[in-house]
Parts: sequence; C-alpha cells; structure tokens
Amino acid sequence: MKNILQKTVLVSAVGLVTMTTHKAIAADNTIKDNSVSSKLSSESSSISNASTSSENSSTSSSAISLSTENKIEKEVDKKQTTSSESVLNNETILKQNTEMGPGYYAVVKSLAATNKMGPGYYAVVKSRMLMSRSTNTQGFIDGIRSGAIAGWSKYGVLPSVSGAQAILESGWGQSLLSTQANNLFGIKGDYNGQSVTMPTQEYYNGQWVTINAQFRKYPSWNESIEDHGRFLAVNSRYGNLLGKINYKEVTSLLQSDGYATAPTYAASLNRIIEDYHLYDWDNSVINANVADLNSAVVNGVTLQVSGWHAATNAVNQKNSFLFLLDANSKAEVKRYRIQRKDRQDVKNAYPYISNSLNSGFAENIPLTADMYGRSFVLMSRYSSDSNGNNDVTDYLFNRVINVPNVMAASLDNFTITNNKIKMAGWHATSASRDANNNYLILMDAATNREYKRYKISRTSRPDVATAYPNILNADKSGFEVEIPVTRDMQGKTFKVLSRYATQSNGEGSLSDVIFNKTVTIPKQKDENKADLDQGWMDDDRIHVSGWHAIDDIANKPYHTLIFMDAATNQEVHRTSVQNSQRPDVNQAYPNITNSLNSGFSTDVNLTSKMKNKTLYVISRYSKDKTADSQYIDAKLGYKIAPAVNNTGNGNNGHMDSQTSDGKTLELSGWHTANESKGKPYHYLILMNRNTNTEIKRVKVANTKRSDVQQAYPNIYNSLNSGFSTTMNVTSDLKGKQVYVLSRYSSDPAGNADSVDYYFGQTTLIK
Repeated sequence: MKNILQKTVLVSAVGLVTMTTHKAIAADNTIKDNSVSSKLSSESSSISNASTSSENSSTSSSAISLSTENKIEKEVDKKQTTSSESVLNNETILKQNTEMGPGYYAVVKSLAATNKMGPGYYAVVKSRMLMSRSTNTQGFIDGIRSGAIAGWSKYGVLPSVSGAQAILESGWGQSLLSTQANNLFGIKGDYNGQSVTMPTQEYYNGQWVTINAQFRKYPSWNESIEDHGRFLAVNSRYGNLLGKINYKEVTSLLQSDGYATAPTYAASLNRIIEDYHLYDWDNSVINANVADLNSAVVNGVTLQVSGWHAATNAVNQKNSFLFLLDANSKAEVKRYRIQRKDRQDVKNAYPYISNSLNSGFAENIPLTADMYGRSFVLMSRYSSDSNGNNDVTDYLFNRVINVPNVMAASLDNFTITNNKIKMAGWHATSASRDANNNYLILMDAATNREYKRYKISRTSRPDVATAYPNILNADKSGFEVEIPVTRDMQGKTFKVLSRYATQSNGEGSLSDVIFNKTVTIPKQKDENKADLDQGWMDDDRIHVSGWHAIDDIANKPYHTLIFMDAATNQEVHRTSVQNSQRPDVNQAYPNITNSLNSGFSTDVNLTSKMKNKTLYVISRYSKDKTADSQYIDAKLGYKIAPAVNNTGNGNNGHMDSQTSDGKTLELSGWHTANESKGKPYHYLILMNRNTNTEIKRVKVANTKRSDVQQAYPNIYNSLNSGFSTTMNVTSDLKGKQVYVLSRYSSDPAGNADSVDYYFGQTTLIK
C-alpha cells in the first residue's frame, strides 16, 4: 500500500514534539486494519488520552517498525485490549525536543473518507497505556518509590507527581524501552555511558521519518525516575514547580509550563495520585506546616479571627490553641484553648496532611482593657500537652492586628468665677499606658492655637470606671483646675484640650480631646495689641523685632522683653528696649495711644539658660524699671527654636570666617561628613535668616584641612573638608540677615541626595 500523505497529528509522549498543520507518513502495506475496536479499562483509556501529547516521550512502539507495531496490535487483540481512538485537530501545534523520543505505542493509521466538503484524513492514536490485565501495579509502584523520593531530596520534584508520570509515560513499565532499558521517560543519550539504540520517528521538513536513536539505559527504574527529576530541575521553565508540596499545584504547573499539550494531562496525573494514594509518599518526606489567617477584625469589644492550620506533625497533638503575641517583642500576651473546625477546602488542597480536614478555627476573642492601643500577631499551636507547653507545632501568622485605642471624655464644668477659669471633667484613654504626662491646654477658640498649658495630676473617677470598664485608666481619669485670668486673655474666647503625652513637657505621642464648650473673657476698655515680625536664633544671639501698642502708655513707660522657655513656661532672660516708630501699626490701630511709637528691634546675646531651648517672647509695659508690678503683657507671635544640626554619622563643620564689607561676602571654614561619600558636589548656600529661604548658592572646591583630620580621623572626608570662597554682594542682598548652609550632594545641581550642615552665624549685609 502506498504511503499516503495526510493532514494529521502524531502525538508524542511528553510534549517535546509540537506540530503546526503538517503531513505525517501513514502506514505502508504492513498495516491491514483501518480501525481499532476494543475496550480498555476506564483507567487505561483516560490515562492514555492525557499522555498521548505529553512532553517527555518514552520511545517504544513508535520506535519500532510499523510491521512490528502491527504485531503488537495483534497481541493486544488477542488479550481483547485495544486502545481507544482519538481524533485530533489537524491544527495542533507540536515542537520537537531532541532530548526525548517521540513516544511509544503511537501508531498513526490512515482513514480515507469523502463527503460533500472533499476528502478528509484523521489520525487515530493508539493508547500508550497498553498493558495486560495481569500487570502488577503495586509491584511497579513499590519499584519506583525510592527513585521518586530521591528526586525530591535531590531536585525538589514532588514524589507523588514523579511516580504518576512514570506510570503514565511508561504504561506501568510495559513499554519496550522500559523493559529493555529501564527508561520510563524516553530520555535520549546515555546514562553513565550506557544506552540502547532503537528506531524512532522524527519530524523533518514537514514529514515524519524513522531514524535510529540512542536512548539512555538505566540500571533500574529508580535511576530513570531520579534522572527525570534532574531533567525537570535543569530546565528553567519548570523552576516554578520545584519544592512545591501540593501535588495539584505541581501537576497544574507541569501542564501550564508546556510539559504536555493534552488539556487533561494534569487531571490524569491527579487521578493516578489519588487512586493509588501516591500522596502518602509526599507525606513521608515532607514535614508540612501550612496555614492561613483568613480574617482578623476588631468588632466592638471582640477580636474576630478565622483561618486554618494543617501540619503533618500534629497527628498526635490533640490539643489546639491560639496565641496573641506582642507584634514587636513576640512575647505571649494571651492564649486560648480552642476546638478545631472542619475545613473541606483545606482537605481538598492538602489531602496528604492528616489533620487538614479538622484544621479550621473561628473564634471571638474578648478584648480586655490592657489590649486596646496595642499591636498583635496570632499564632496557632498543636500540642500533646493539655496546657500547650510541650511537644508543640506552631505557625506564626505575619499579619499585624492593630487594636485601636479607645477614648471617652466629658467637660463637666467650664466657667469664669472671681476672675478665674474653672475647669472640671474627665478624660479616659487606653493611650495612657504609654502617655502618662497629663496636661490641660487652653486654646484660643478663634485661631485654634494654644494659649497656655498646665500640667495636672488626674483624680479618681470610679463612676467613669463603672461606665467604661474596657478603658485602661478610667478609674483615674478626672481633672479639676482653676486658671487666673490675665489681661492678654481679655476679649478672647477659649476652649479646653485635655492631653496625655509621652514627654514631660507635654509633647511626644499624644492622645488629645478638645471639648466643645467655650468661655469668653470680657474685654476691658484699654487696648493691648502686639505682634512679633521677626524672631530667630543662631549660635550666639537671638534677634527679635515687632511692635506692641497699648492705651495706658503714660502710666507704664518702661518696655521690657521677657524670654520664656516654651517647655516650662519659665523666664530665662529679660531686656529693656527703646521703642521706634511704626507708621504701619499706627495706620492699622489709629485709636491706640502709642501705636505710632510701638516698634522694637533688638539682638540679645544667648546665655547658658537660653541656648538649645525653644523660646517665646512676652512684651511688657510696666510702671517701674523692674517690670515686676503694675504691668501689661502681650505674648508675641510664635516660638523661636534653635537650628539644630544632624551631627549623626560624623556630620560636623565650622565657619572660621564670615564677613562682609558691603561689596563681598568672605566665607571660609570646613564641613566633614561620612555621608559625603558618593556625593562629590559641594555647595555653599546663602539663606535668608528671616524667611529661611535660599538666596543664592555657589559651588566650591574642597581644600585640605589636616587639623580637621587630626580632630576627626574617623570621618570619611575630614582631610579634604576645607573651603574658602568669596560671594559678590548684589543689590538683592542689601539689608538682609543671612546665614550659610554647606551641602554635599550626588546631584550636579545640588538638589537631591544631600547631606547639609548649618553654620550658626548670621551676618547683616549692609
């Protein structure tokens, strides 16, 4: 019978052959029958359908001459076991991998048919799973077990999947290549120098041709299956399945990675694994400990958690617990004995873990007062000890569970009596655990800015504790304070803020509540207006300028500026000033007596009490020079804070000279910093002292400073840290108070990735 060219598909074993529309050589006159009609067991039929297009072909009967295939066919007919027929789409795409043979038991028969549309050709692929009814399946399983387990330990290929593939690819070890060379997967080449040569079909120039090929010969099945594990490990496209412990995930990855073209390949492998309990192999070598926290929600006074935890080692650990651990220290906070719940979804995903079905939990954990405002992580535990202390299997969930702070407060009394403001009420918060400094702060209701703060001690409030047992400090949350009314409070409306703070000055991590009640201080006839225009501090002095206008200037002719520590509200320095004219103030407040002559501007040398402190200024008019009695005060504008350098990581500097003659500004000094490494661009930036904005910058070249290196031998650029430059004074600099920043940067323009040093000297450009 002539060779007949057909549009068909010859499917090899493990997808190493991939076809486009092509022509395959049909059988010659050695093939007599044009149809195959017999019955296989349902298992053999389903397995063959998946393996006919798999990637690792184990060459056998396709490696035999077609006449030999006919003999095989007859032998099968005698056993009344033939392959099921499968008609394949003639557009299937196959790509050949020369490391593998094209598959055994793949017999292509030609079937000619005609219809209205013209002649058609169909490929009938015989089952590769031809095996006699007497095949010893358990013997084969036992024979490949150690090889599959070796593949896991060496390459991370799951044993159950390796075993299922060996069954599927070799027809339970009945293929010719399996029986003659123990080659279960049709891998070509040689193994430790051992090989066999068999005829096999290859796809060349659009046609199938039969050639003799060399196939690896193994001492036993174990070496074959272990070598197949190596094949998967060295091919990068299968890297995503190595080390996976869920066989369904691995078989799915095998199929999606292109190991096999048959859409049922993964399902067939899963069925073999489940029918023959091959997942027991996985369980014997994998210490599985898997879990998931499905949800963790704070709902009122309970923490609702649900999830699951399945573990191989938990088989004899019958006691179950959930632990709440501190999120930072991982120290135990609470433990709860629980009863596990059934999770069929977990059982489906991890059937080889003995306790996967009964691995769930869903608990409502009551929140106690000490738990609010804290962060926790959850841990699941199995233990053979009823107290959960010994013989344990733990799983720590990574999700951080934040239990928010709870707070309640009330301002019971806020009134003015006998020129005093009386405040009474309570403020309970779980944040008091960490913030134990207590303040009441009087707030200007119009601006929402702080007027003054008062440190207090909380008082006992058992009624609050009864009403709010879940708030940590509810039993000692009360306050009762009287504040004298001063002249600068007149005409203003105030609110009260209650605060818990971590720092003794009332700053730091805060828990505040602002009460809605307000009080208004009656305004007297005399006017008292003031403002601070400028206020800044450098290394040696503090500069302030502004104005203060009052009506009663005739009785209070002495003007004093008092510098107050903003942290303690204690005086640190005072100085007398002479007033200057301020036409702008006079225009704004023409009815205030001294508004025209209300200005002041002064520089004060910093004393030890003033350095490194944030200050505010009180402007005071008094009847006598001491300024301690019969006075009118105005608290000026804003706080004046010292500029602080970040001297960490060896960031130091000094301005040796900063002088201006009205035409030039001469600058010389040094700046050394460990972070200057990798930042080759050095800039000096001229800053406006009053606005803290840049005026101009100049790039400088560093000079050697051996004295700096001697003082700072361990700082990166100390030897090459010097600078000296001259800036021309332009008209826009005239009359400005300026200071200098030194900057190292990796940006040629000096705008990014920088380390700065502030030189605390201020110069007036005249």
